[in-house]
Amino acid sequence: MSKFVDRINREYPVRRKPKEKEAFRLYLMGTLREMGYDPKLQTKETPLQVGGQVTNVVAGDPEKAKLLLIAHYDTGIRTIFPPLIMPTRPLTGFLYLALTPVCVLLGSLALSFALTFPFNAPQATLPLFLILLLSSLLYLRFGPSETNNLSDNTSGVAALLETASALTPHYRESVAFVFLDGGFGGMSGAKGFRAKYPSAKEKTVVNVNCVAQGDELMILPGKYVRWQGEVLDAILDSFDGEGNKTVFLKTDGLTYYPSDNRAFRYAISIFSCISLSGFGRIIKPKTAKSVDEENLKILKQGLCKLCENMSNI
Repeated sequence: MSKFVDRINREYPVRRKPKEKEAFRLYLMGTLREMGYDPKLQTKETPLQVGGQVTNVVAGDPEKAKLLLIAHYDTGIRTIFPPLIMPTRPLTGFLYLALTPVCVLLGSLALSFALTFPFNAPQATLPLFLILLLSSLLYLRFGPSETNNLSDNTSGVAALLETASALTPHYRESVAFVFLDGGFGGMSGAKGFRAKYPSAKEKTVVNVNCVAQGDELMILPGKYVRWQGEVLDAILDSFDGEGNKTVFLKTDGLTYYPSDNRAFRYAISIFSCISLSGFGRIIKPKTAKSVDEENLKILKQGLCKLCENMSNI
């Protein structure tokens, strides 16, 4: 196992509460300094419903960099249904996401009737329904933390650290590594970074998330990047499959990837997936028991080569 994955999973597997995040940032800052970088903290106050305060870790100069490599480091709550991401079947993905609010709504309604009907107290049905519904919303804020975060997003953080360690000093000025907070808080960390560095709106951004398991690494450009021929050529020249792994650049069709890439105009997402009949390419973030070493190797080599290629554009 990668030394970064091993250390993070052993000592910082959950990064949701302020103290957990702070402990992880101390490790992240120290690790980047050992590599020769000068990391900085970038903090933004946010509404309380998405965390109150988010703090990103930035290594490199985002204003001078031609390429921004990003990965969120925070982790989320334990969801009612196992999370499934279907980037090439957006409608199916949205329908699956709708299961949670629909079940919460119907469950609250059914339970309120079940508790008031035996006592012949219909006047209490609506208040009880509202209380149950509010309680389910509070779960999003105060519910139990997810403990299996290897894929989402220990794997993405480790991939960026592997790349930062392997990247030669000659190309370090052309790239900035951004470890984002607030990935589970409405992209608040990504939005805070974009507000701090407005030039990020015009830069190529590569978001690495959920790369722990899967036979295929998919590279998914946003709709604006699809028209950037030089960038696509740089990507094609940078990434190669290895062994039984394939790398696929998808530039057509309706796609949707729900991660921090959505905060940037010229964003590219990289994730690992499997193909499932009827669902297209699918990501199951909470099933990973380890992080595939081949995935990290392909990503490290590909991202380093992409940094070199982008420095010449």
